[in-house]
Amino acid sequence: MPTRRSAASYDSSSPWSLALAHPRAVLVVLCLLMFVPGIATIPPLDRDEARFTQATKQMLETGDFIEIRFQEEARNKKPIGIYWMQSITAGWFSGPPHNAVWVYRIPSVLGGIFAVLFAFGLGRRLFDEETAMIGAGLLASSMLLIGEAHIAKTDAVLVACVTAAQLLVAQFFVAARQGSPQPMVRYSALLGLALGLGILVKGPMILFFVGLTVIALSAWERSWGWISTMRPMFALGIIILINVPWLVAIGLVTKGAYFQEAIGQDFLGKAVSGQESHWGPPGYYLVSLLVGFWPGWLFLAPGVVYAIARVREGSVRFLLAWIVPAWIILELAPTKLPHYPLPLYPAIAMLCGAAVMAGVRESRSFLDNTPVKLGAVAWLMVTLGLIGAALFYVPGQFGTGGGIFLTILALPVLGAAGIAVLFLLRGEGENATAATVATGALFAAILLAAVLPRLDQLMLSERAADLIARSGAKPENTTVAGFNEPSIVFQVGTKMQLSPTGAEAADFITKHADARALVEERLDAEFQQTLRKLNVAAEALGNVKGLNYSKGDHLSLTLYRLRKTGP
Repeated sequence: MPTRRSAASYDSSSPWSLALAHPRAVLVVLCLLMFVPGIATIPPLDRDEARFTQATKQMLETGDFIEIRFQEEARNKKPIGIYWMQSITAGWFSGPPHNAVWVYRIPSVLGGIFAVLFAFGLGRRLFDEETAMIGAGLLASSMLLIGEAHIAKTDAVLVACVTAAQLLVAQFFVAARQGSPQPMVRYSALLGLALGLGILVKGPMILFFVGLTVIALSAWERSWGWISTMRPMFALGIIILINVPWLVAIGLVTKGAYFQEAIGQDFLGKAVSGQESHWGPPGYYLVSLLVGFWPGWLFLAPGVVYAIARVREGSVRFLLAWIVPAWIILELAPTKLPHYPLPLYPAIAMLCGAAVMAGVRESRSFLDNTPVKLGAVAWLMVTLGLIGAALFYVPGQFGTGGGIFLTILALPVLGAAGIAVLFLLRGEGENATAATVATGALFAAILLAAVLPRLDQLMLSERAADLIARSGAKPENTTVAGFNEPSIVFQVGTKMQLSPTGAEAADFITKHADARALVEERLDAEFQQTLRKLNVAAEALGNVKGLNYSKGDHLSLTLYRLRKTGP
């Protein structure tokens, strides 16, 4: 194990001394700076986030916290955990009609923060406080975790549960490897709690990551006895207590349909075939790492060199057993989404942190070699591409343009990135990681607070819902034809109707008093033709245009009401 170095060993005025004096507080502040900007200004995203928030909103409206529904459709895909968490925060921090999306995102923000804190605890157990601080900082600044912390769905909470469980598994593994007394029974209870909550949030995925780590580690070490020290039956009892009551309830309410759809169609379906066009070849996640683990992958080359050199060390073996088997299986699985490997990021970040501190303490061998230099060049190229795309191209295509304002904001990001590479090439690993985290934090803050809220062409649902609200329509008297994304339901109201055709939209406004129909341009002719057959006419109240990014379609939506015939 590396030699520990305390905050007192640094100059009292240095950033590292201040950070190590209160590491958890510093990490929480860092997370808040990156996870909070944008959660109130970015509208609900299609499609998963809007489905989660709408289903939770319906729980608050109906008082039914057992069955999960999107309007009248049963949503038997994920367990209840995230819906309960979102209903608590939405119930506490908002009132009817519960349309403020940020209240549903609070569990994801907290999940991201706890994932970083648990990663810090893991780093302290496997290495030392400095390594833990670096690894946790790299995890916090990763674009994938920042993104998931802004989205009201399961993945940020899942990574927190996985990291907590792995921290507890590491306690037992290190104790067994060092011949220390086995951890107390409370650690087994906490392990059961972490696994139980993870299952309640996203089903068996947490068992995939944690179980595979335990199996791979035991086979590698040729030692299986340490598993019994975790008191698995005791932990299993806690898992059962957490999950079985709701599973019984949902099984009775849906007459078993939940298990058929959640396990048979959703989970197993993704395991054997690419669902919902989410297919990708092997290597997909390695490429996605360039964005998902940016800016931390600047230290990936040192991490790989370090892992190869120290593969006999228990701490390195633990992290590799966490990363490698799961990564291979995910790459071979037919269904691929960018967030699937997120529970592996804490291990990757900690391996990078360990390499940095080894290079600082022992020699520059881990920081001064050809792979590191090539990696730094590639990192700079990707960084320039991300800045150009996010701060200039995207605003120009889907918003009001970049302009001098975003150009000025891009300068500190470029400066921090250049400083990070300079420090790395000089072998100053601690300073390089600090500059890298600053690069990620600055980029995230600018992207989330200054860029995304300006992309009005991508906010079609928000603008359409605002048009409907300004017309004075009630949700139950509103239909939308040709734009059937979940976000429009969340923003307009549960009782609105989605019409698959222009004819159904026309029929709707003739049968509902003071009704409104929002009709997409391609269905407008059918809508008008049906109205003429019914001997009525409609008047346009407004129009919104934008991009339905879920399908890549540019849409023009016009809001109608029946034309008044009297004075």
